[in-house]
Amino acid sequence: MKDVVIVGAVRTSVGRFMGSLKDVPAYDLAALALNGVAKKTGIDPQMVEDVIMGQSYQNGEYVNIARMGLLTAGWPEQIPGITIDRRCCSGLDAVCNGAMKIQSNNADIVVAGGVESMSTGEFYLTGDVKWGVGGKKGMPLGHGSLATWGLPFYDRIQRARVMSQPESRYGVLPSMMAWAETAAKEEKISRQECDDWAAQSHAKALAAWEAGFFTDEIIPVSIPQRKGEPVLFCRDEGPRADSSVEKLARLKPIMGGVCTAGNSSSENDGAAAVVLMSGDKAKDLGISPMAKIISFAVAGADPRKAYETVPRAVSRALDRAGLSLEQMDLIEIQEAFAAQVLADLKQMRVRPRNFDRVNVNGSGISIGHPIACTGTRVLVSMVHEMQRRDARYGLECICGGGGLGIAAVIEQVR
Repeated sequence: MKDVVIVGAVRTSVGRFMGSLKDVPAYDLAALALNGVAKKTGIDPQMVEDVIMGQSYQNGEYVNIARMGLLTAGWPEQIPGITIDRRCCSGLDAVCNGAMKIQSNNADIVVAGGVESMSTGEFYLTGDVKWGVGGKKGMPLGHGSLATWGLPFYDRIQRARVMSQPESRYGVLPSMMAWAETAAKEEKISRQECDDWAAQSHAKALAAWEAGFFTDEIIPVSIPQRKGEPVLFCRDEGPRADSSVEKLARLKPIMGGVCTAGNSSSENDGAAAVVLMSGDKAKDLGISPMAKIISFAVAGADPRKAYETVPRAVSRALDRAGLSLEQMDLIEIQEAFAAQVLADLKQMRVRPRNFDRVNVNGSGISIGHPIACTGTRVLVSMVHEMQRRDARYGLECICGGGGLGIAAVIEQVR
């Protein structure tokens, strides 16, 4: 089986919901990431054999974002693209799928990543309301505007959380926060612990930005202005300098438990991409790899306890790598909710004294969580941090809606 290496890794800055990236279509964000990683790596896009991207909020405007993104980027039409959705796990899963193509000798170079524009998520009608839809602006019947009013519209972002599991089997799960509250209750995670974690997440992200840690991984986004020159968006909008444990403690719990808007991840926009190739191909091209993908694994659980997937996926990935959790120099656990992170760490038996290697530059609570982008965004940041610290091993793990989880072990190539 072929070795798979990461030779380039970039991301856009993460925009807050209805923030700086609210008018930038998802396919433009994808194109920026694709062109950015190709330029940084120095590869000709014609060499790419496939593009795999995650997008959790696909819709009528964003059909197969991988293909749409590469065409928007001006890449050759001969390059295929495929889009996957494993909810929050999608961005990392796209990388793992690309790795499998290379491992099995079905490709030598694959670009993988994730993109999400939650700001432009659809409001929609379900497909059983096909009457009342007429043509508009030259579009054929069935592709036009709604001519009848008073019908239910759904917010794709909010609705998808409820529809990530069948109501007939699990009842109505009003939001992903429901299982975070379950995690807090079952693992005895306090509100104080959640607020402490959230405050530290913001502090870490701000410190990383001030130290210039993210500079090399960022692809600027040009934002047109009504007047004057475009503005370059090149800094995450989420980290808050005014965040503190005292301020977080004043926020009301949303569901009556420990989770608040302050210790939970936010809705965001962004894109990230990596270039994968076989170790032999990198050697032939004279490219120095950044890291090697050692192993990965996915897991499932009761959607009402999605947090339980992280320890399961981590255990499988570590077993396949023949490594232990203690050997991981850096650990990235997606911060969907502080309660979920703390519950996962407890189940994984990571003690507070070892928290200094977990999410060292902040994560979803501070930087933000553009769903399908997150898995790749975190990988991009972790690979750069591993080089900065000369760390040997890194572990990334994420849980997602519908009771899904994923983990991957990465080794720095020295």
